[in-house]
Amino acid sequence: MPLVTLVIPVYNAEKYLRRCLDSVAAQDFLDMEVLLLDDGSGDGSLKICREYEEKDLRFHVIHKENTGVSDTRNLGIRLAKGTYLQFVDSDDWLTEDAVECMVLAAEREQCDLVIADFYRVNRDRYVEKKHIRRKDVMSREEFAMEMAKKPADFYYGVMWNKLYRREIVRQQGLFCDTSMNWCEDFLFNLEYIRYADRFLALQKPVYYYQKRKGSLVATEAVSADAVRVKFELLERYKALYQSMGLYEEHKLKINSYIVAIARDGGAGRMNPRKQKLPSEDVIPEDERSRRQHVEHTFDPVCDSRSEYLILGTFPSVKSREQNFYYGHPQNRFWKVLARLTGEELPGTVEEKKAMLLKHHIAVWDVIKSCDIIGSSDSSIKNVVPADIPRIVKDSRITRIFANGEKAYRLYKKYCEQQTGIKAVKLPSSSPANAIFTLDRLAEAWSALIYGSEKNEKQHRSADAKL
Repeated sequence: MPLVTLVIPVYNAEKYLRRCLDSVAAQDFLDMEVLLLDDGSGDGSLKICREYEEKDLRFHVIHKENTGVSDTRNLGIRLAKGTYLQFVDSDDWLTEDAVECMVLAAEREQCDLVIADFYRVNRDRYVEKKHIRRKDVMSREEFAMEMAKKPADFYYGVMWNKLYRREIVRQQGLFCDTSMNWCEDFLFNLEYIRYADRFLALQKPVYYYQKRKGSLVATEAVSADAVRVKFELLERYKALYQSMGLYEEHKLKINSYIVAIARDGGAGRMNPRKQKLPSEDVIPEDERSRRQHVEHTFDPVCDSRSEYLILGTFPSVKSREQNFYYGHPQNRFWKVLARLTGEELPGTVEEKKAMLLKHHIAVWDVIKSCDIIGSSDSSIKNVVPADIPRIVKDSRITRIFANGEKAYRLYKKYCEQQTGIKAVKLPSSSPANAIFTLDRLAEAWSALIYGSEKNEKQHRSADAKL
């Protein structure tokens, strides 16, 4: 049984879905299941979900007819097996340690609800959203009084910056109200708070929320029906405080909710300095403007003594910024190579080059130039392959390895006929390949790169002794 279940409703989200799922796949926390609930999408969303399911055992795809986000979340609640529940929207994404931070906090303090800060994204900029600054465990009453200060803030209203204890949801029969298509998250939270005892505010952003023009939240908040919903929510909100005996003493503050909810939920403390998103996380509304033509700008690592060649596809945005291979801090390439060679983990570019050349390993990429969106291999078009035959000719390279499926397919398509050497496919060192832990990755690479060679040496040694 997993410790946490991530519930991700998906509906016609192909434009943003890979960014979301890459962030989930990159989570170091392994004891979780990810339910991808395709709500009858008419675009390529289901195919993308299946792709991630194939390469990460934590992902499970459920395809259903279109019934809306609340009903889809409810299905996720019914199917979930985790001790905790976490919700993610398919056009948003997680910080790299989001799940681990929230689960460890809940386990450490035995909390029923963990609520966290988040980033609010507008185009290519984001700001940090905060509210509760208390670091101690709060009772139900203490949490409710914190919420009364800014009740309409997304910090309290949404489900995606919170971790819930599934047993409470199950025992109390809590589900999202399918009759509402606006503020249904807050209604779920109001009901959940009634039955939770221990609350903790995590002083760390764990989520990137992108408010998009034309989104459901943006349109429903100003609809005619919204007025009725606001007053209905006010009654539910008041009922929570009445159930705790707090209403009479704080009725003025509590009734101010109806005024606060007239705003868009953006109130609250926020960092006044807007920060710029990394380019790979920016998805412009104009699809055509997303793909850029990029040239490979750094040389292969190779010399005349190189015997093995490891090929990637094309440098990621982080690698291009650092002007060297595998620059993303979560890519396991250098950790795996250090284990295989028995060397200390190199830090500088010169140390990395020295480690490779010492052990007769060459590194390059299949592609010299292409059109690409950020770091997305799946977006690559108009490929110009690198001159791999040249470095094979000028070295002792007899074995070529492809780092991942995409590099393998590209090499096979563009380079194999010219080199005359078949490539061996290695499991990708990318953080998205979360099915392979670092230990498992190092074991697989060692077997594929050195395994047969070591066996041949052992046989030759045994024959010599005979």
